[in-house]
Amino acid sequence: MASIQQPEPNYLIEQLKYCKTLPTLPSVALRLIDLAEEESSTLTDFAEIVKFDPALVGKLLRCANSPFYGQWRKVSSLSDAIGLMGLNATISLSLSFSLRGLSPDDGALGETHFWMRSLLTALAARTIAIQLREAQPEDFLLSGLLQDIGVLAMASMFGTPYVALYKEAGQHGNLLKQEVALYGMDHADVGAQLLKQWRLPERIYESVQVSHLVRPSTAQAAPEIKHLASCVAAASAIAEAWVKGGTAESFTEAYKAVRWYLAISPDRYQSIIKAMGDEMPEMESLFEFDIIDPALLENIQESARELLNLRNLRIEEDSAQANEHVQALERRIAMLETHTQRDPLTGLYNRVYLERQLRHEFDRATRERQNLCVAYIDIDRFKAFNDTYGHAVGDQVLMNVAHRMLSAARLGDTVARYGGEEFVALFPNTHFEQAEAVLQQMLNAVRSTPCLTHEGEQSHVTFSAGVAMLSFEQMNFHDPLELLNAADRALYQTKSTGRGRITVYEPGAE
Repeated sequence: MASIQQPEPNYLIEQLKYCKTLPTLPSVALRLIDLAEEESSTLTDFAEIVKFDPALVGKLLRCANSPFYGQWRKVSSLSDAIGLMGLNATISLSLSFSLRGLSPDDGALGETHFWMRSLLTALAARTIAIQLREAQPEDFLLSGLLQDIGVLAMASMFGTPYVALYKEAGQHGNLLKQEVALYGMDHADVGAQLLKQWRLPERIYESVQVSHLVRPSTAQAAPEIKHLASCVAAASAIAEAWVKGGTAESFTEAYKAVRWYLAISPDRYQSIIKAMGDEMPEMESLFEFDIIDPALLENIQESARELLNLRNLRIEEDSAQANEHVQALERRIAMLETHTQRDPLTGLYNRVYLERQLRHEFDRATRERQNLCVAYIDIDRFKAFNDTYGHAVGDQVLMNVAHRMLSAARLGDTVARYGGEEFVALFPNTHFEQAEAVLQQMLNAVRSTPCLTHEGEQSHVTFSAGVAMLSFEQMNFHDPLELLNAADRALYQTKSTGRGRITVYEPGAE
């Protein structure tokens, strides 16, 4: 048998660039990527782009009102949906919805479980992220959906022979080896190149490539990318178990891989499988794809309940009743965290979430030697609104101010209600001059439009703010509380010398 001439990897990369049969991103998705690269982009900018795709608007609104977000009130506007989910999540979800629609027929791949496996991996990755209390679960969903996008690319480039290889390879590891033997690159490399060509964020295309390694945690990559890749690799193993029929044996086999990648407990693993089953109908509806035959889902759920069988996992438990109690507690804790990280009045993040996120951003800035700015914000003379009009009107003012501040925030910024009429904003990897400029945009947005119309009278408000910066050059603060207190002292200076302004903290200036 004649040997097959193996293409040069560089040739494949060039072919990938100019292959006319490859799927392309919709224009809205491309514009979202462009806007995401602009540091000054705001919630309003994204809403302006997304509104031109009515189908995407509908899916985002549906998602915001779905059990995915456990919303306490109905979200009826696009800006409210983006405000609830956050810009990062909105972009990831928008790209995920767009990517699912790349190739409705998928050619010969339509005869395989390609999209079924991809969507299951995406759902499993998001579920793992929620169980591990990650800040951006939608990044995990997007990376999971894209893990095998290289398969779609190679099928487009090489046609029927490649699809036959994909069908016959069996284990994923075997497919990767055979791809390298025949083409000089595997679909992990091709997928990463395609996503890089589409200008997706580095964390996404690197995690897609690293997730195919035997041990993603040992890759030469940033810690957050290795962690994201490990979660996607674990999600892929879980997806394979679902594809194989969701038997107790397949889930048990998958748990060995999940434990290898993430070292999570059997209790948490079972919670992941259970949560996936609960969210499957919503996932199918959002992505317009029947992932699992409804008749099989009940049987799979039963298999999931058998996962902690002592003979299968060989783990000693006190009793089945105690095990169920632990799982119920974990689910309850996860649900409470989802509901309690948001302020019920304004929809902004609340103080509990803010303090956790501040610690996370402070540690990351210290580790990666980046700047971090924190702003302490206080609505000027807010007590007068409550005294004059009552607390119901005061609440309306708070909601209006919160929405306008959020609309002026950038992608990656965190805006939270700290208590009463006080807010805190975090600006990662930002110099104080940039933070001051964003705060000024927030102040202009609040000041320019009446926050209240009562009995024909329009009322305007302003806010005072203080901002402090952790400098990567000086590392001038030892802990997050010290940084937050410095921003508070700068706020006090603002209120002492005239409201409606922003003061940058300077040591010794108090």
